[in-house]
Amino acid sequence: MYADDLQIYTQSSLEDLSKSVDTINADLTCISNWSGMSKRYGLTINPKKTQAIIIGSSRLIRKIDWSSLPPILLDCTQIPYSNKVKNLGLYLDSCMSWTSQINEVSRKMFAALSSLRRLRNFLPTVTKVTLAQSLLLPILDYADICYLDITEEQLNKLERIQNLCIRFIFGLRKYDHISEFRKQLKWLPIRLRRNTHILSTLYSVLFNPSTPHYLKDRFQYLSLTHNRFLRSSVNLSLSTPSHSSSFFKKSFTVTAVRLWNSLPLHIRRAQSLHSFKCLVKSYYLERY
Repeated sequence: MYADDLQIYTQSSLEDLSKSVDTINADLTCISNWSGMSKRYGLTINPKKTQAIIIGSSRLIRKIDWSSLPPILLDCTQIPYSNKVKNLGLYLDSCMSWTSQINEVSRKMFAALSSLRRLRNFLPTVTKVTLAQSLLLPILDYADICYLDITEEQLNKLERIQNLCIRFIFGLRKYDHISEFRKQLKWLPIRLRRNTHILSTLYSVLFNPSTPHYLKDRFQYLSLTHNRFLRSSVNLSLSTPSHSSSFFKKSFTVTAVRLWNSLPLHIRRAQSLHSFKCLVKSYYLERY
């Protein structure tokens, strides 16, 4: 459930879906009553801006009998079920296919590029690099570690969009090769660029003292065995969470541990986040 900055989640099987809706309605009634008592502080909830979505596999979504599903109500206003919702800038659809998110990234990038193209013949290259790094790449980078399970086709689409930025900077035509120009910019391909974001986030989780414990607890060092430290503990290696599904294999936790353990020891021992980012980028640039 989404109502401005308020979100309510519940997990349910298909058989208990109606009970989950009743539970959400009970929560919404409590929130509505609290909001009514708090109006003197300006705290109100707008049902017209509230959305509801049921997320599951495509097979599960097809099995839902929408006609018999109870309505979700907030202040006597029925909240419609949506196929996609926006949450903190991310577009989630009912099957978590990320199609809407990739399409939105593409739309924003083309809109920004169309505005900048009018100036491409008047701006020096250094200025175009600055514009691309400040206006274009943040669109590609935003929350990219949240959708690690996108398909290869979707990744290729993002790669092509990043290539458009390079073509804009150097005035290249559609079929001109961009590899050498990417090297000049010291830009990583989209997959490796995303890897740097995953690893930077993991570094912050591991070493930032203000990181919440519920995040830190997801990662464990390989440590004591029969009261003796393993060599991997000294090397800051992380234990890979056990998993049997391909869905969890693509999760942030498993992906981050795999990438972390593949880094050389001197990078894992970096003394600051800034030096860690620089070392990871240099490492990937050398390999690429």
